[in-house]
Amino acid sequence: MNLKCILKSQKQFRIVLSCLITVFCFSFNGIAQSHNKPNVVIIFTDDQGYGDVGCYGNKNIRTPHLDKMASDGILFTDFYVAAAVCTPSRAALLTGCYPQRVGLPSVLFPNSMPRGQQDGMALGLNPEETTIAELLQKHGYATACVGKWHLGDLPDFMPWSQGFDEYYGLPYSNDMIPGATKHDFPPIPLYDGKRVIESNPDQDFLTKRYTEKALDFIKRNQDKPFFLYLAHSMPHRPCHVSDSLASLRFTEEQLSGISGEDKESRDFLYPAAIEELDWSVGEILKKLEALGLEDNTLVIFTSDNGPAVGSTGPLRGRKGSMYEAGMRVPCIMKWEGTIPKGTKCNKICASIDFYPTLANLSGIGLPHDAIIDGVDISGLLLGNEKLHPRNQFLYFDQNRGLKAIRKGKWKLFTGNTPQLYNLENDIGEKNNLAVDYPEKVHQLNEIARLHAAELNENKREPGLIQMNQ
Repeated sequence: MNLKCILKSQKQFRIVLSCLITVFCFSFNGIAQSHNKPNVVIIFTDDQGYGDVGCYGNKNIRTPHLDKMASDGILFTDFYVAAAVCTPSRAALLTGCYPQRVGLPSVLFPNSMPRGQQDGMALGLNPEETTIAELLQKHGYATACVGKWHLGDLPDFMPWSQGFDEYYGLPYSNDMIPGATKHDFPPIPLYDGKRVIESNPDQDFLTKRYTEKALDFIKRNQDKPFFLYLAHSMPHRPCHVSDSLASLRFTEEQLSGISGEDKESRDFLYPAAIEELDWSVGEILKKLEALGLEDNTLVIFTSDNGPAVGSTGPLRGRKGSMYEAGMRVPCIMKWEGTIPKGTKCNKICASIDFYPTLANLSGIGLPHDAIIDGVDISGLLLGNEKLHPRNQFLYFDQNRGLKAIRKGKWKLFTGNTPQLYNLENDIGEKNNLAVDYPEKVHQLNEIARLHAAELNENKREPGLIQMNQ
């Protein structure tokens, strides 16, 4: 082939290549535009167990809407929240950070007081933190928090100071009410915006009222991108459920026969409370479909930590525990037309990953002035597990610091008496292999030590307010 032919061939190749690149870029941009600023709904239940949903193996509680959501989307088998109790878990979800990094490692009480606090300083989520709500709000999203907040109940800590346009719900746990415990709690307020509309509301109807508010927000914002954080108060003790749902589970004779401690704890209502939450999920999904929004809405369902009452499935431990049942929770996501139907993911994922994932899917860059512990898991949602960047997870125990680490299939409890489990073969954490694998114990201990040192060096201050001011 002579020089002229070679040059002609190269020119033709460049033209074809240019055309292909143009077509590819056009197609890619078309996909990006079709999912430009997707709507996001996060449904966050309170103290719901890994085994409390039909698609996670429960045979006694009816969850048809969650089961259908899983068959239409993706079910995560190894999904973690960043704490085994309420406040730090919620701080982690909204900031994309381990709660110890943002200074909220333990549960807050009314007046933003942590357990045992004596110096008159009220704590809450620092308003200087850029929450995922604030990040989305700054880029054109309508934002709403409906339900339980529990990140500080003074005005500077409340949702309206943390990136939410709208708020409706309780500022802390539903058991923090007068006479509920040895604490002298004030009447629990129900907020609508910045205004208290009721004190000690009838909790039997909280799930219904939250759902109605969520549906109204979706309807009013259907023509713009929106972020809805629906944080249910149930099934946290004491369990409550509307009369109509309870009647499906119990006859009047059965209800009248329940007395004493069982009646006070209301644990017997737990299955009905889960079923009402399932009803709520169904209402949200139906509304999105009716408004033609399901193709551009990512719906996430998960729990803030393991159960105090419900089923842990095959897992060891309960709420508050560093064993799996304390922090491994059900997680289901649906995004019609984007998430492949019927996907089951066994990769390690966590609630702190929501922040960078939603930022990426919305075309928004992460803040440059703060460390984010979460990683972008959007590759998993698009069906490509090879793009998954997380292979380890840290277990922090409130004010006690880093207590365990998972890397791949291995989980190590650090300390003087190490416990090592192969979660791939031993999901129930029954067989301590520390003696058999001393090199693995040493390796994971060193990784944990480095992580703990880094976090301690780069931790940020919580919000602090002097109570007498």
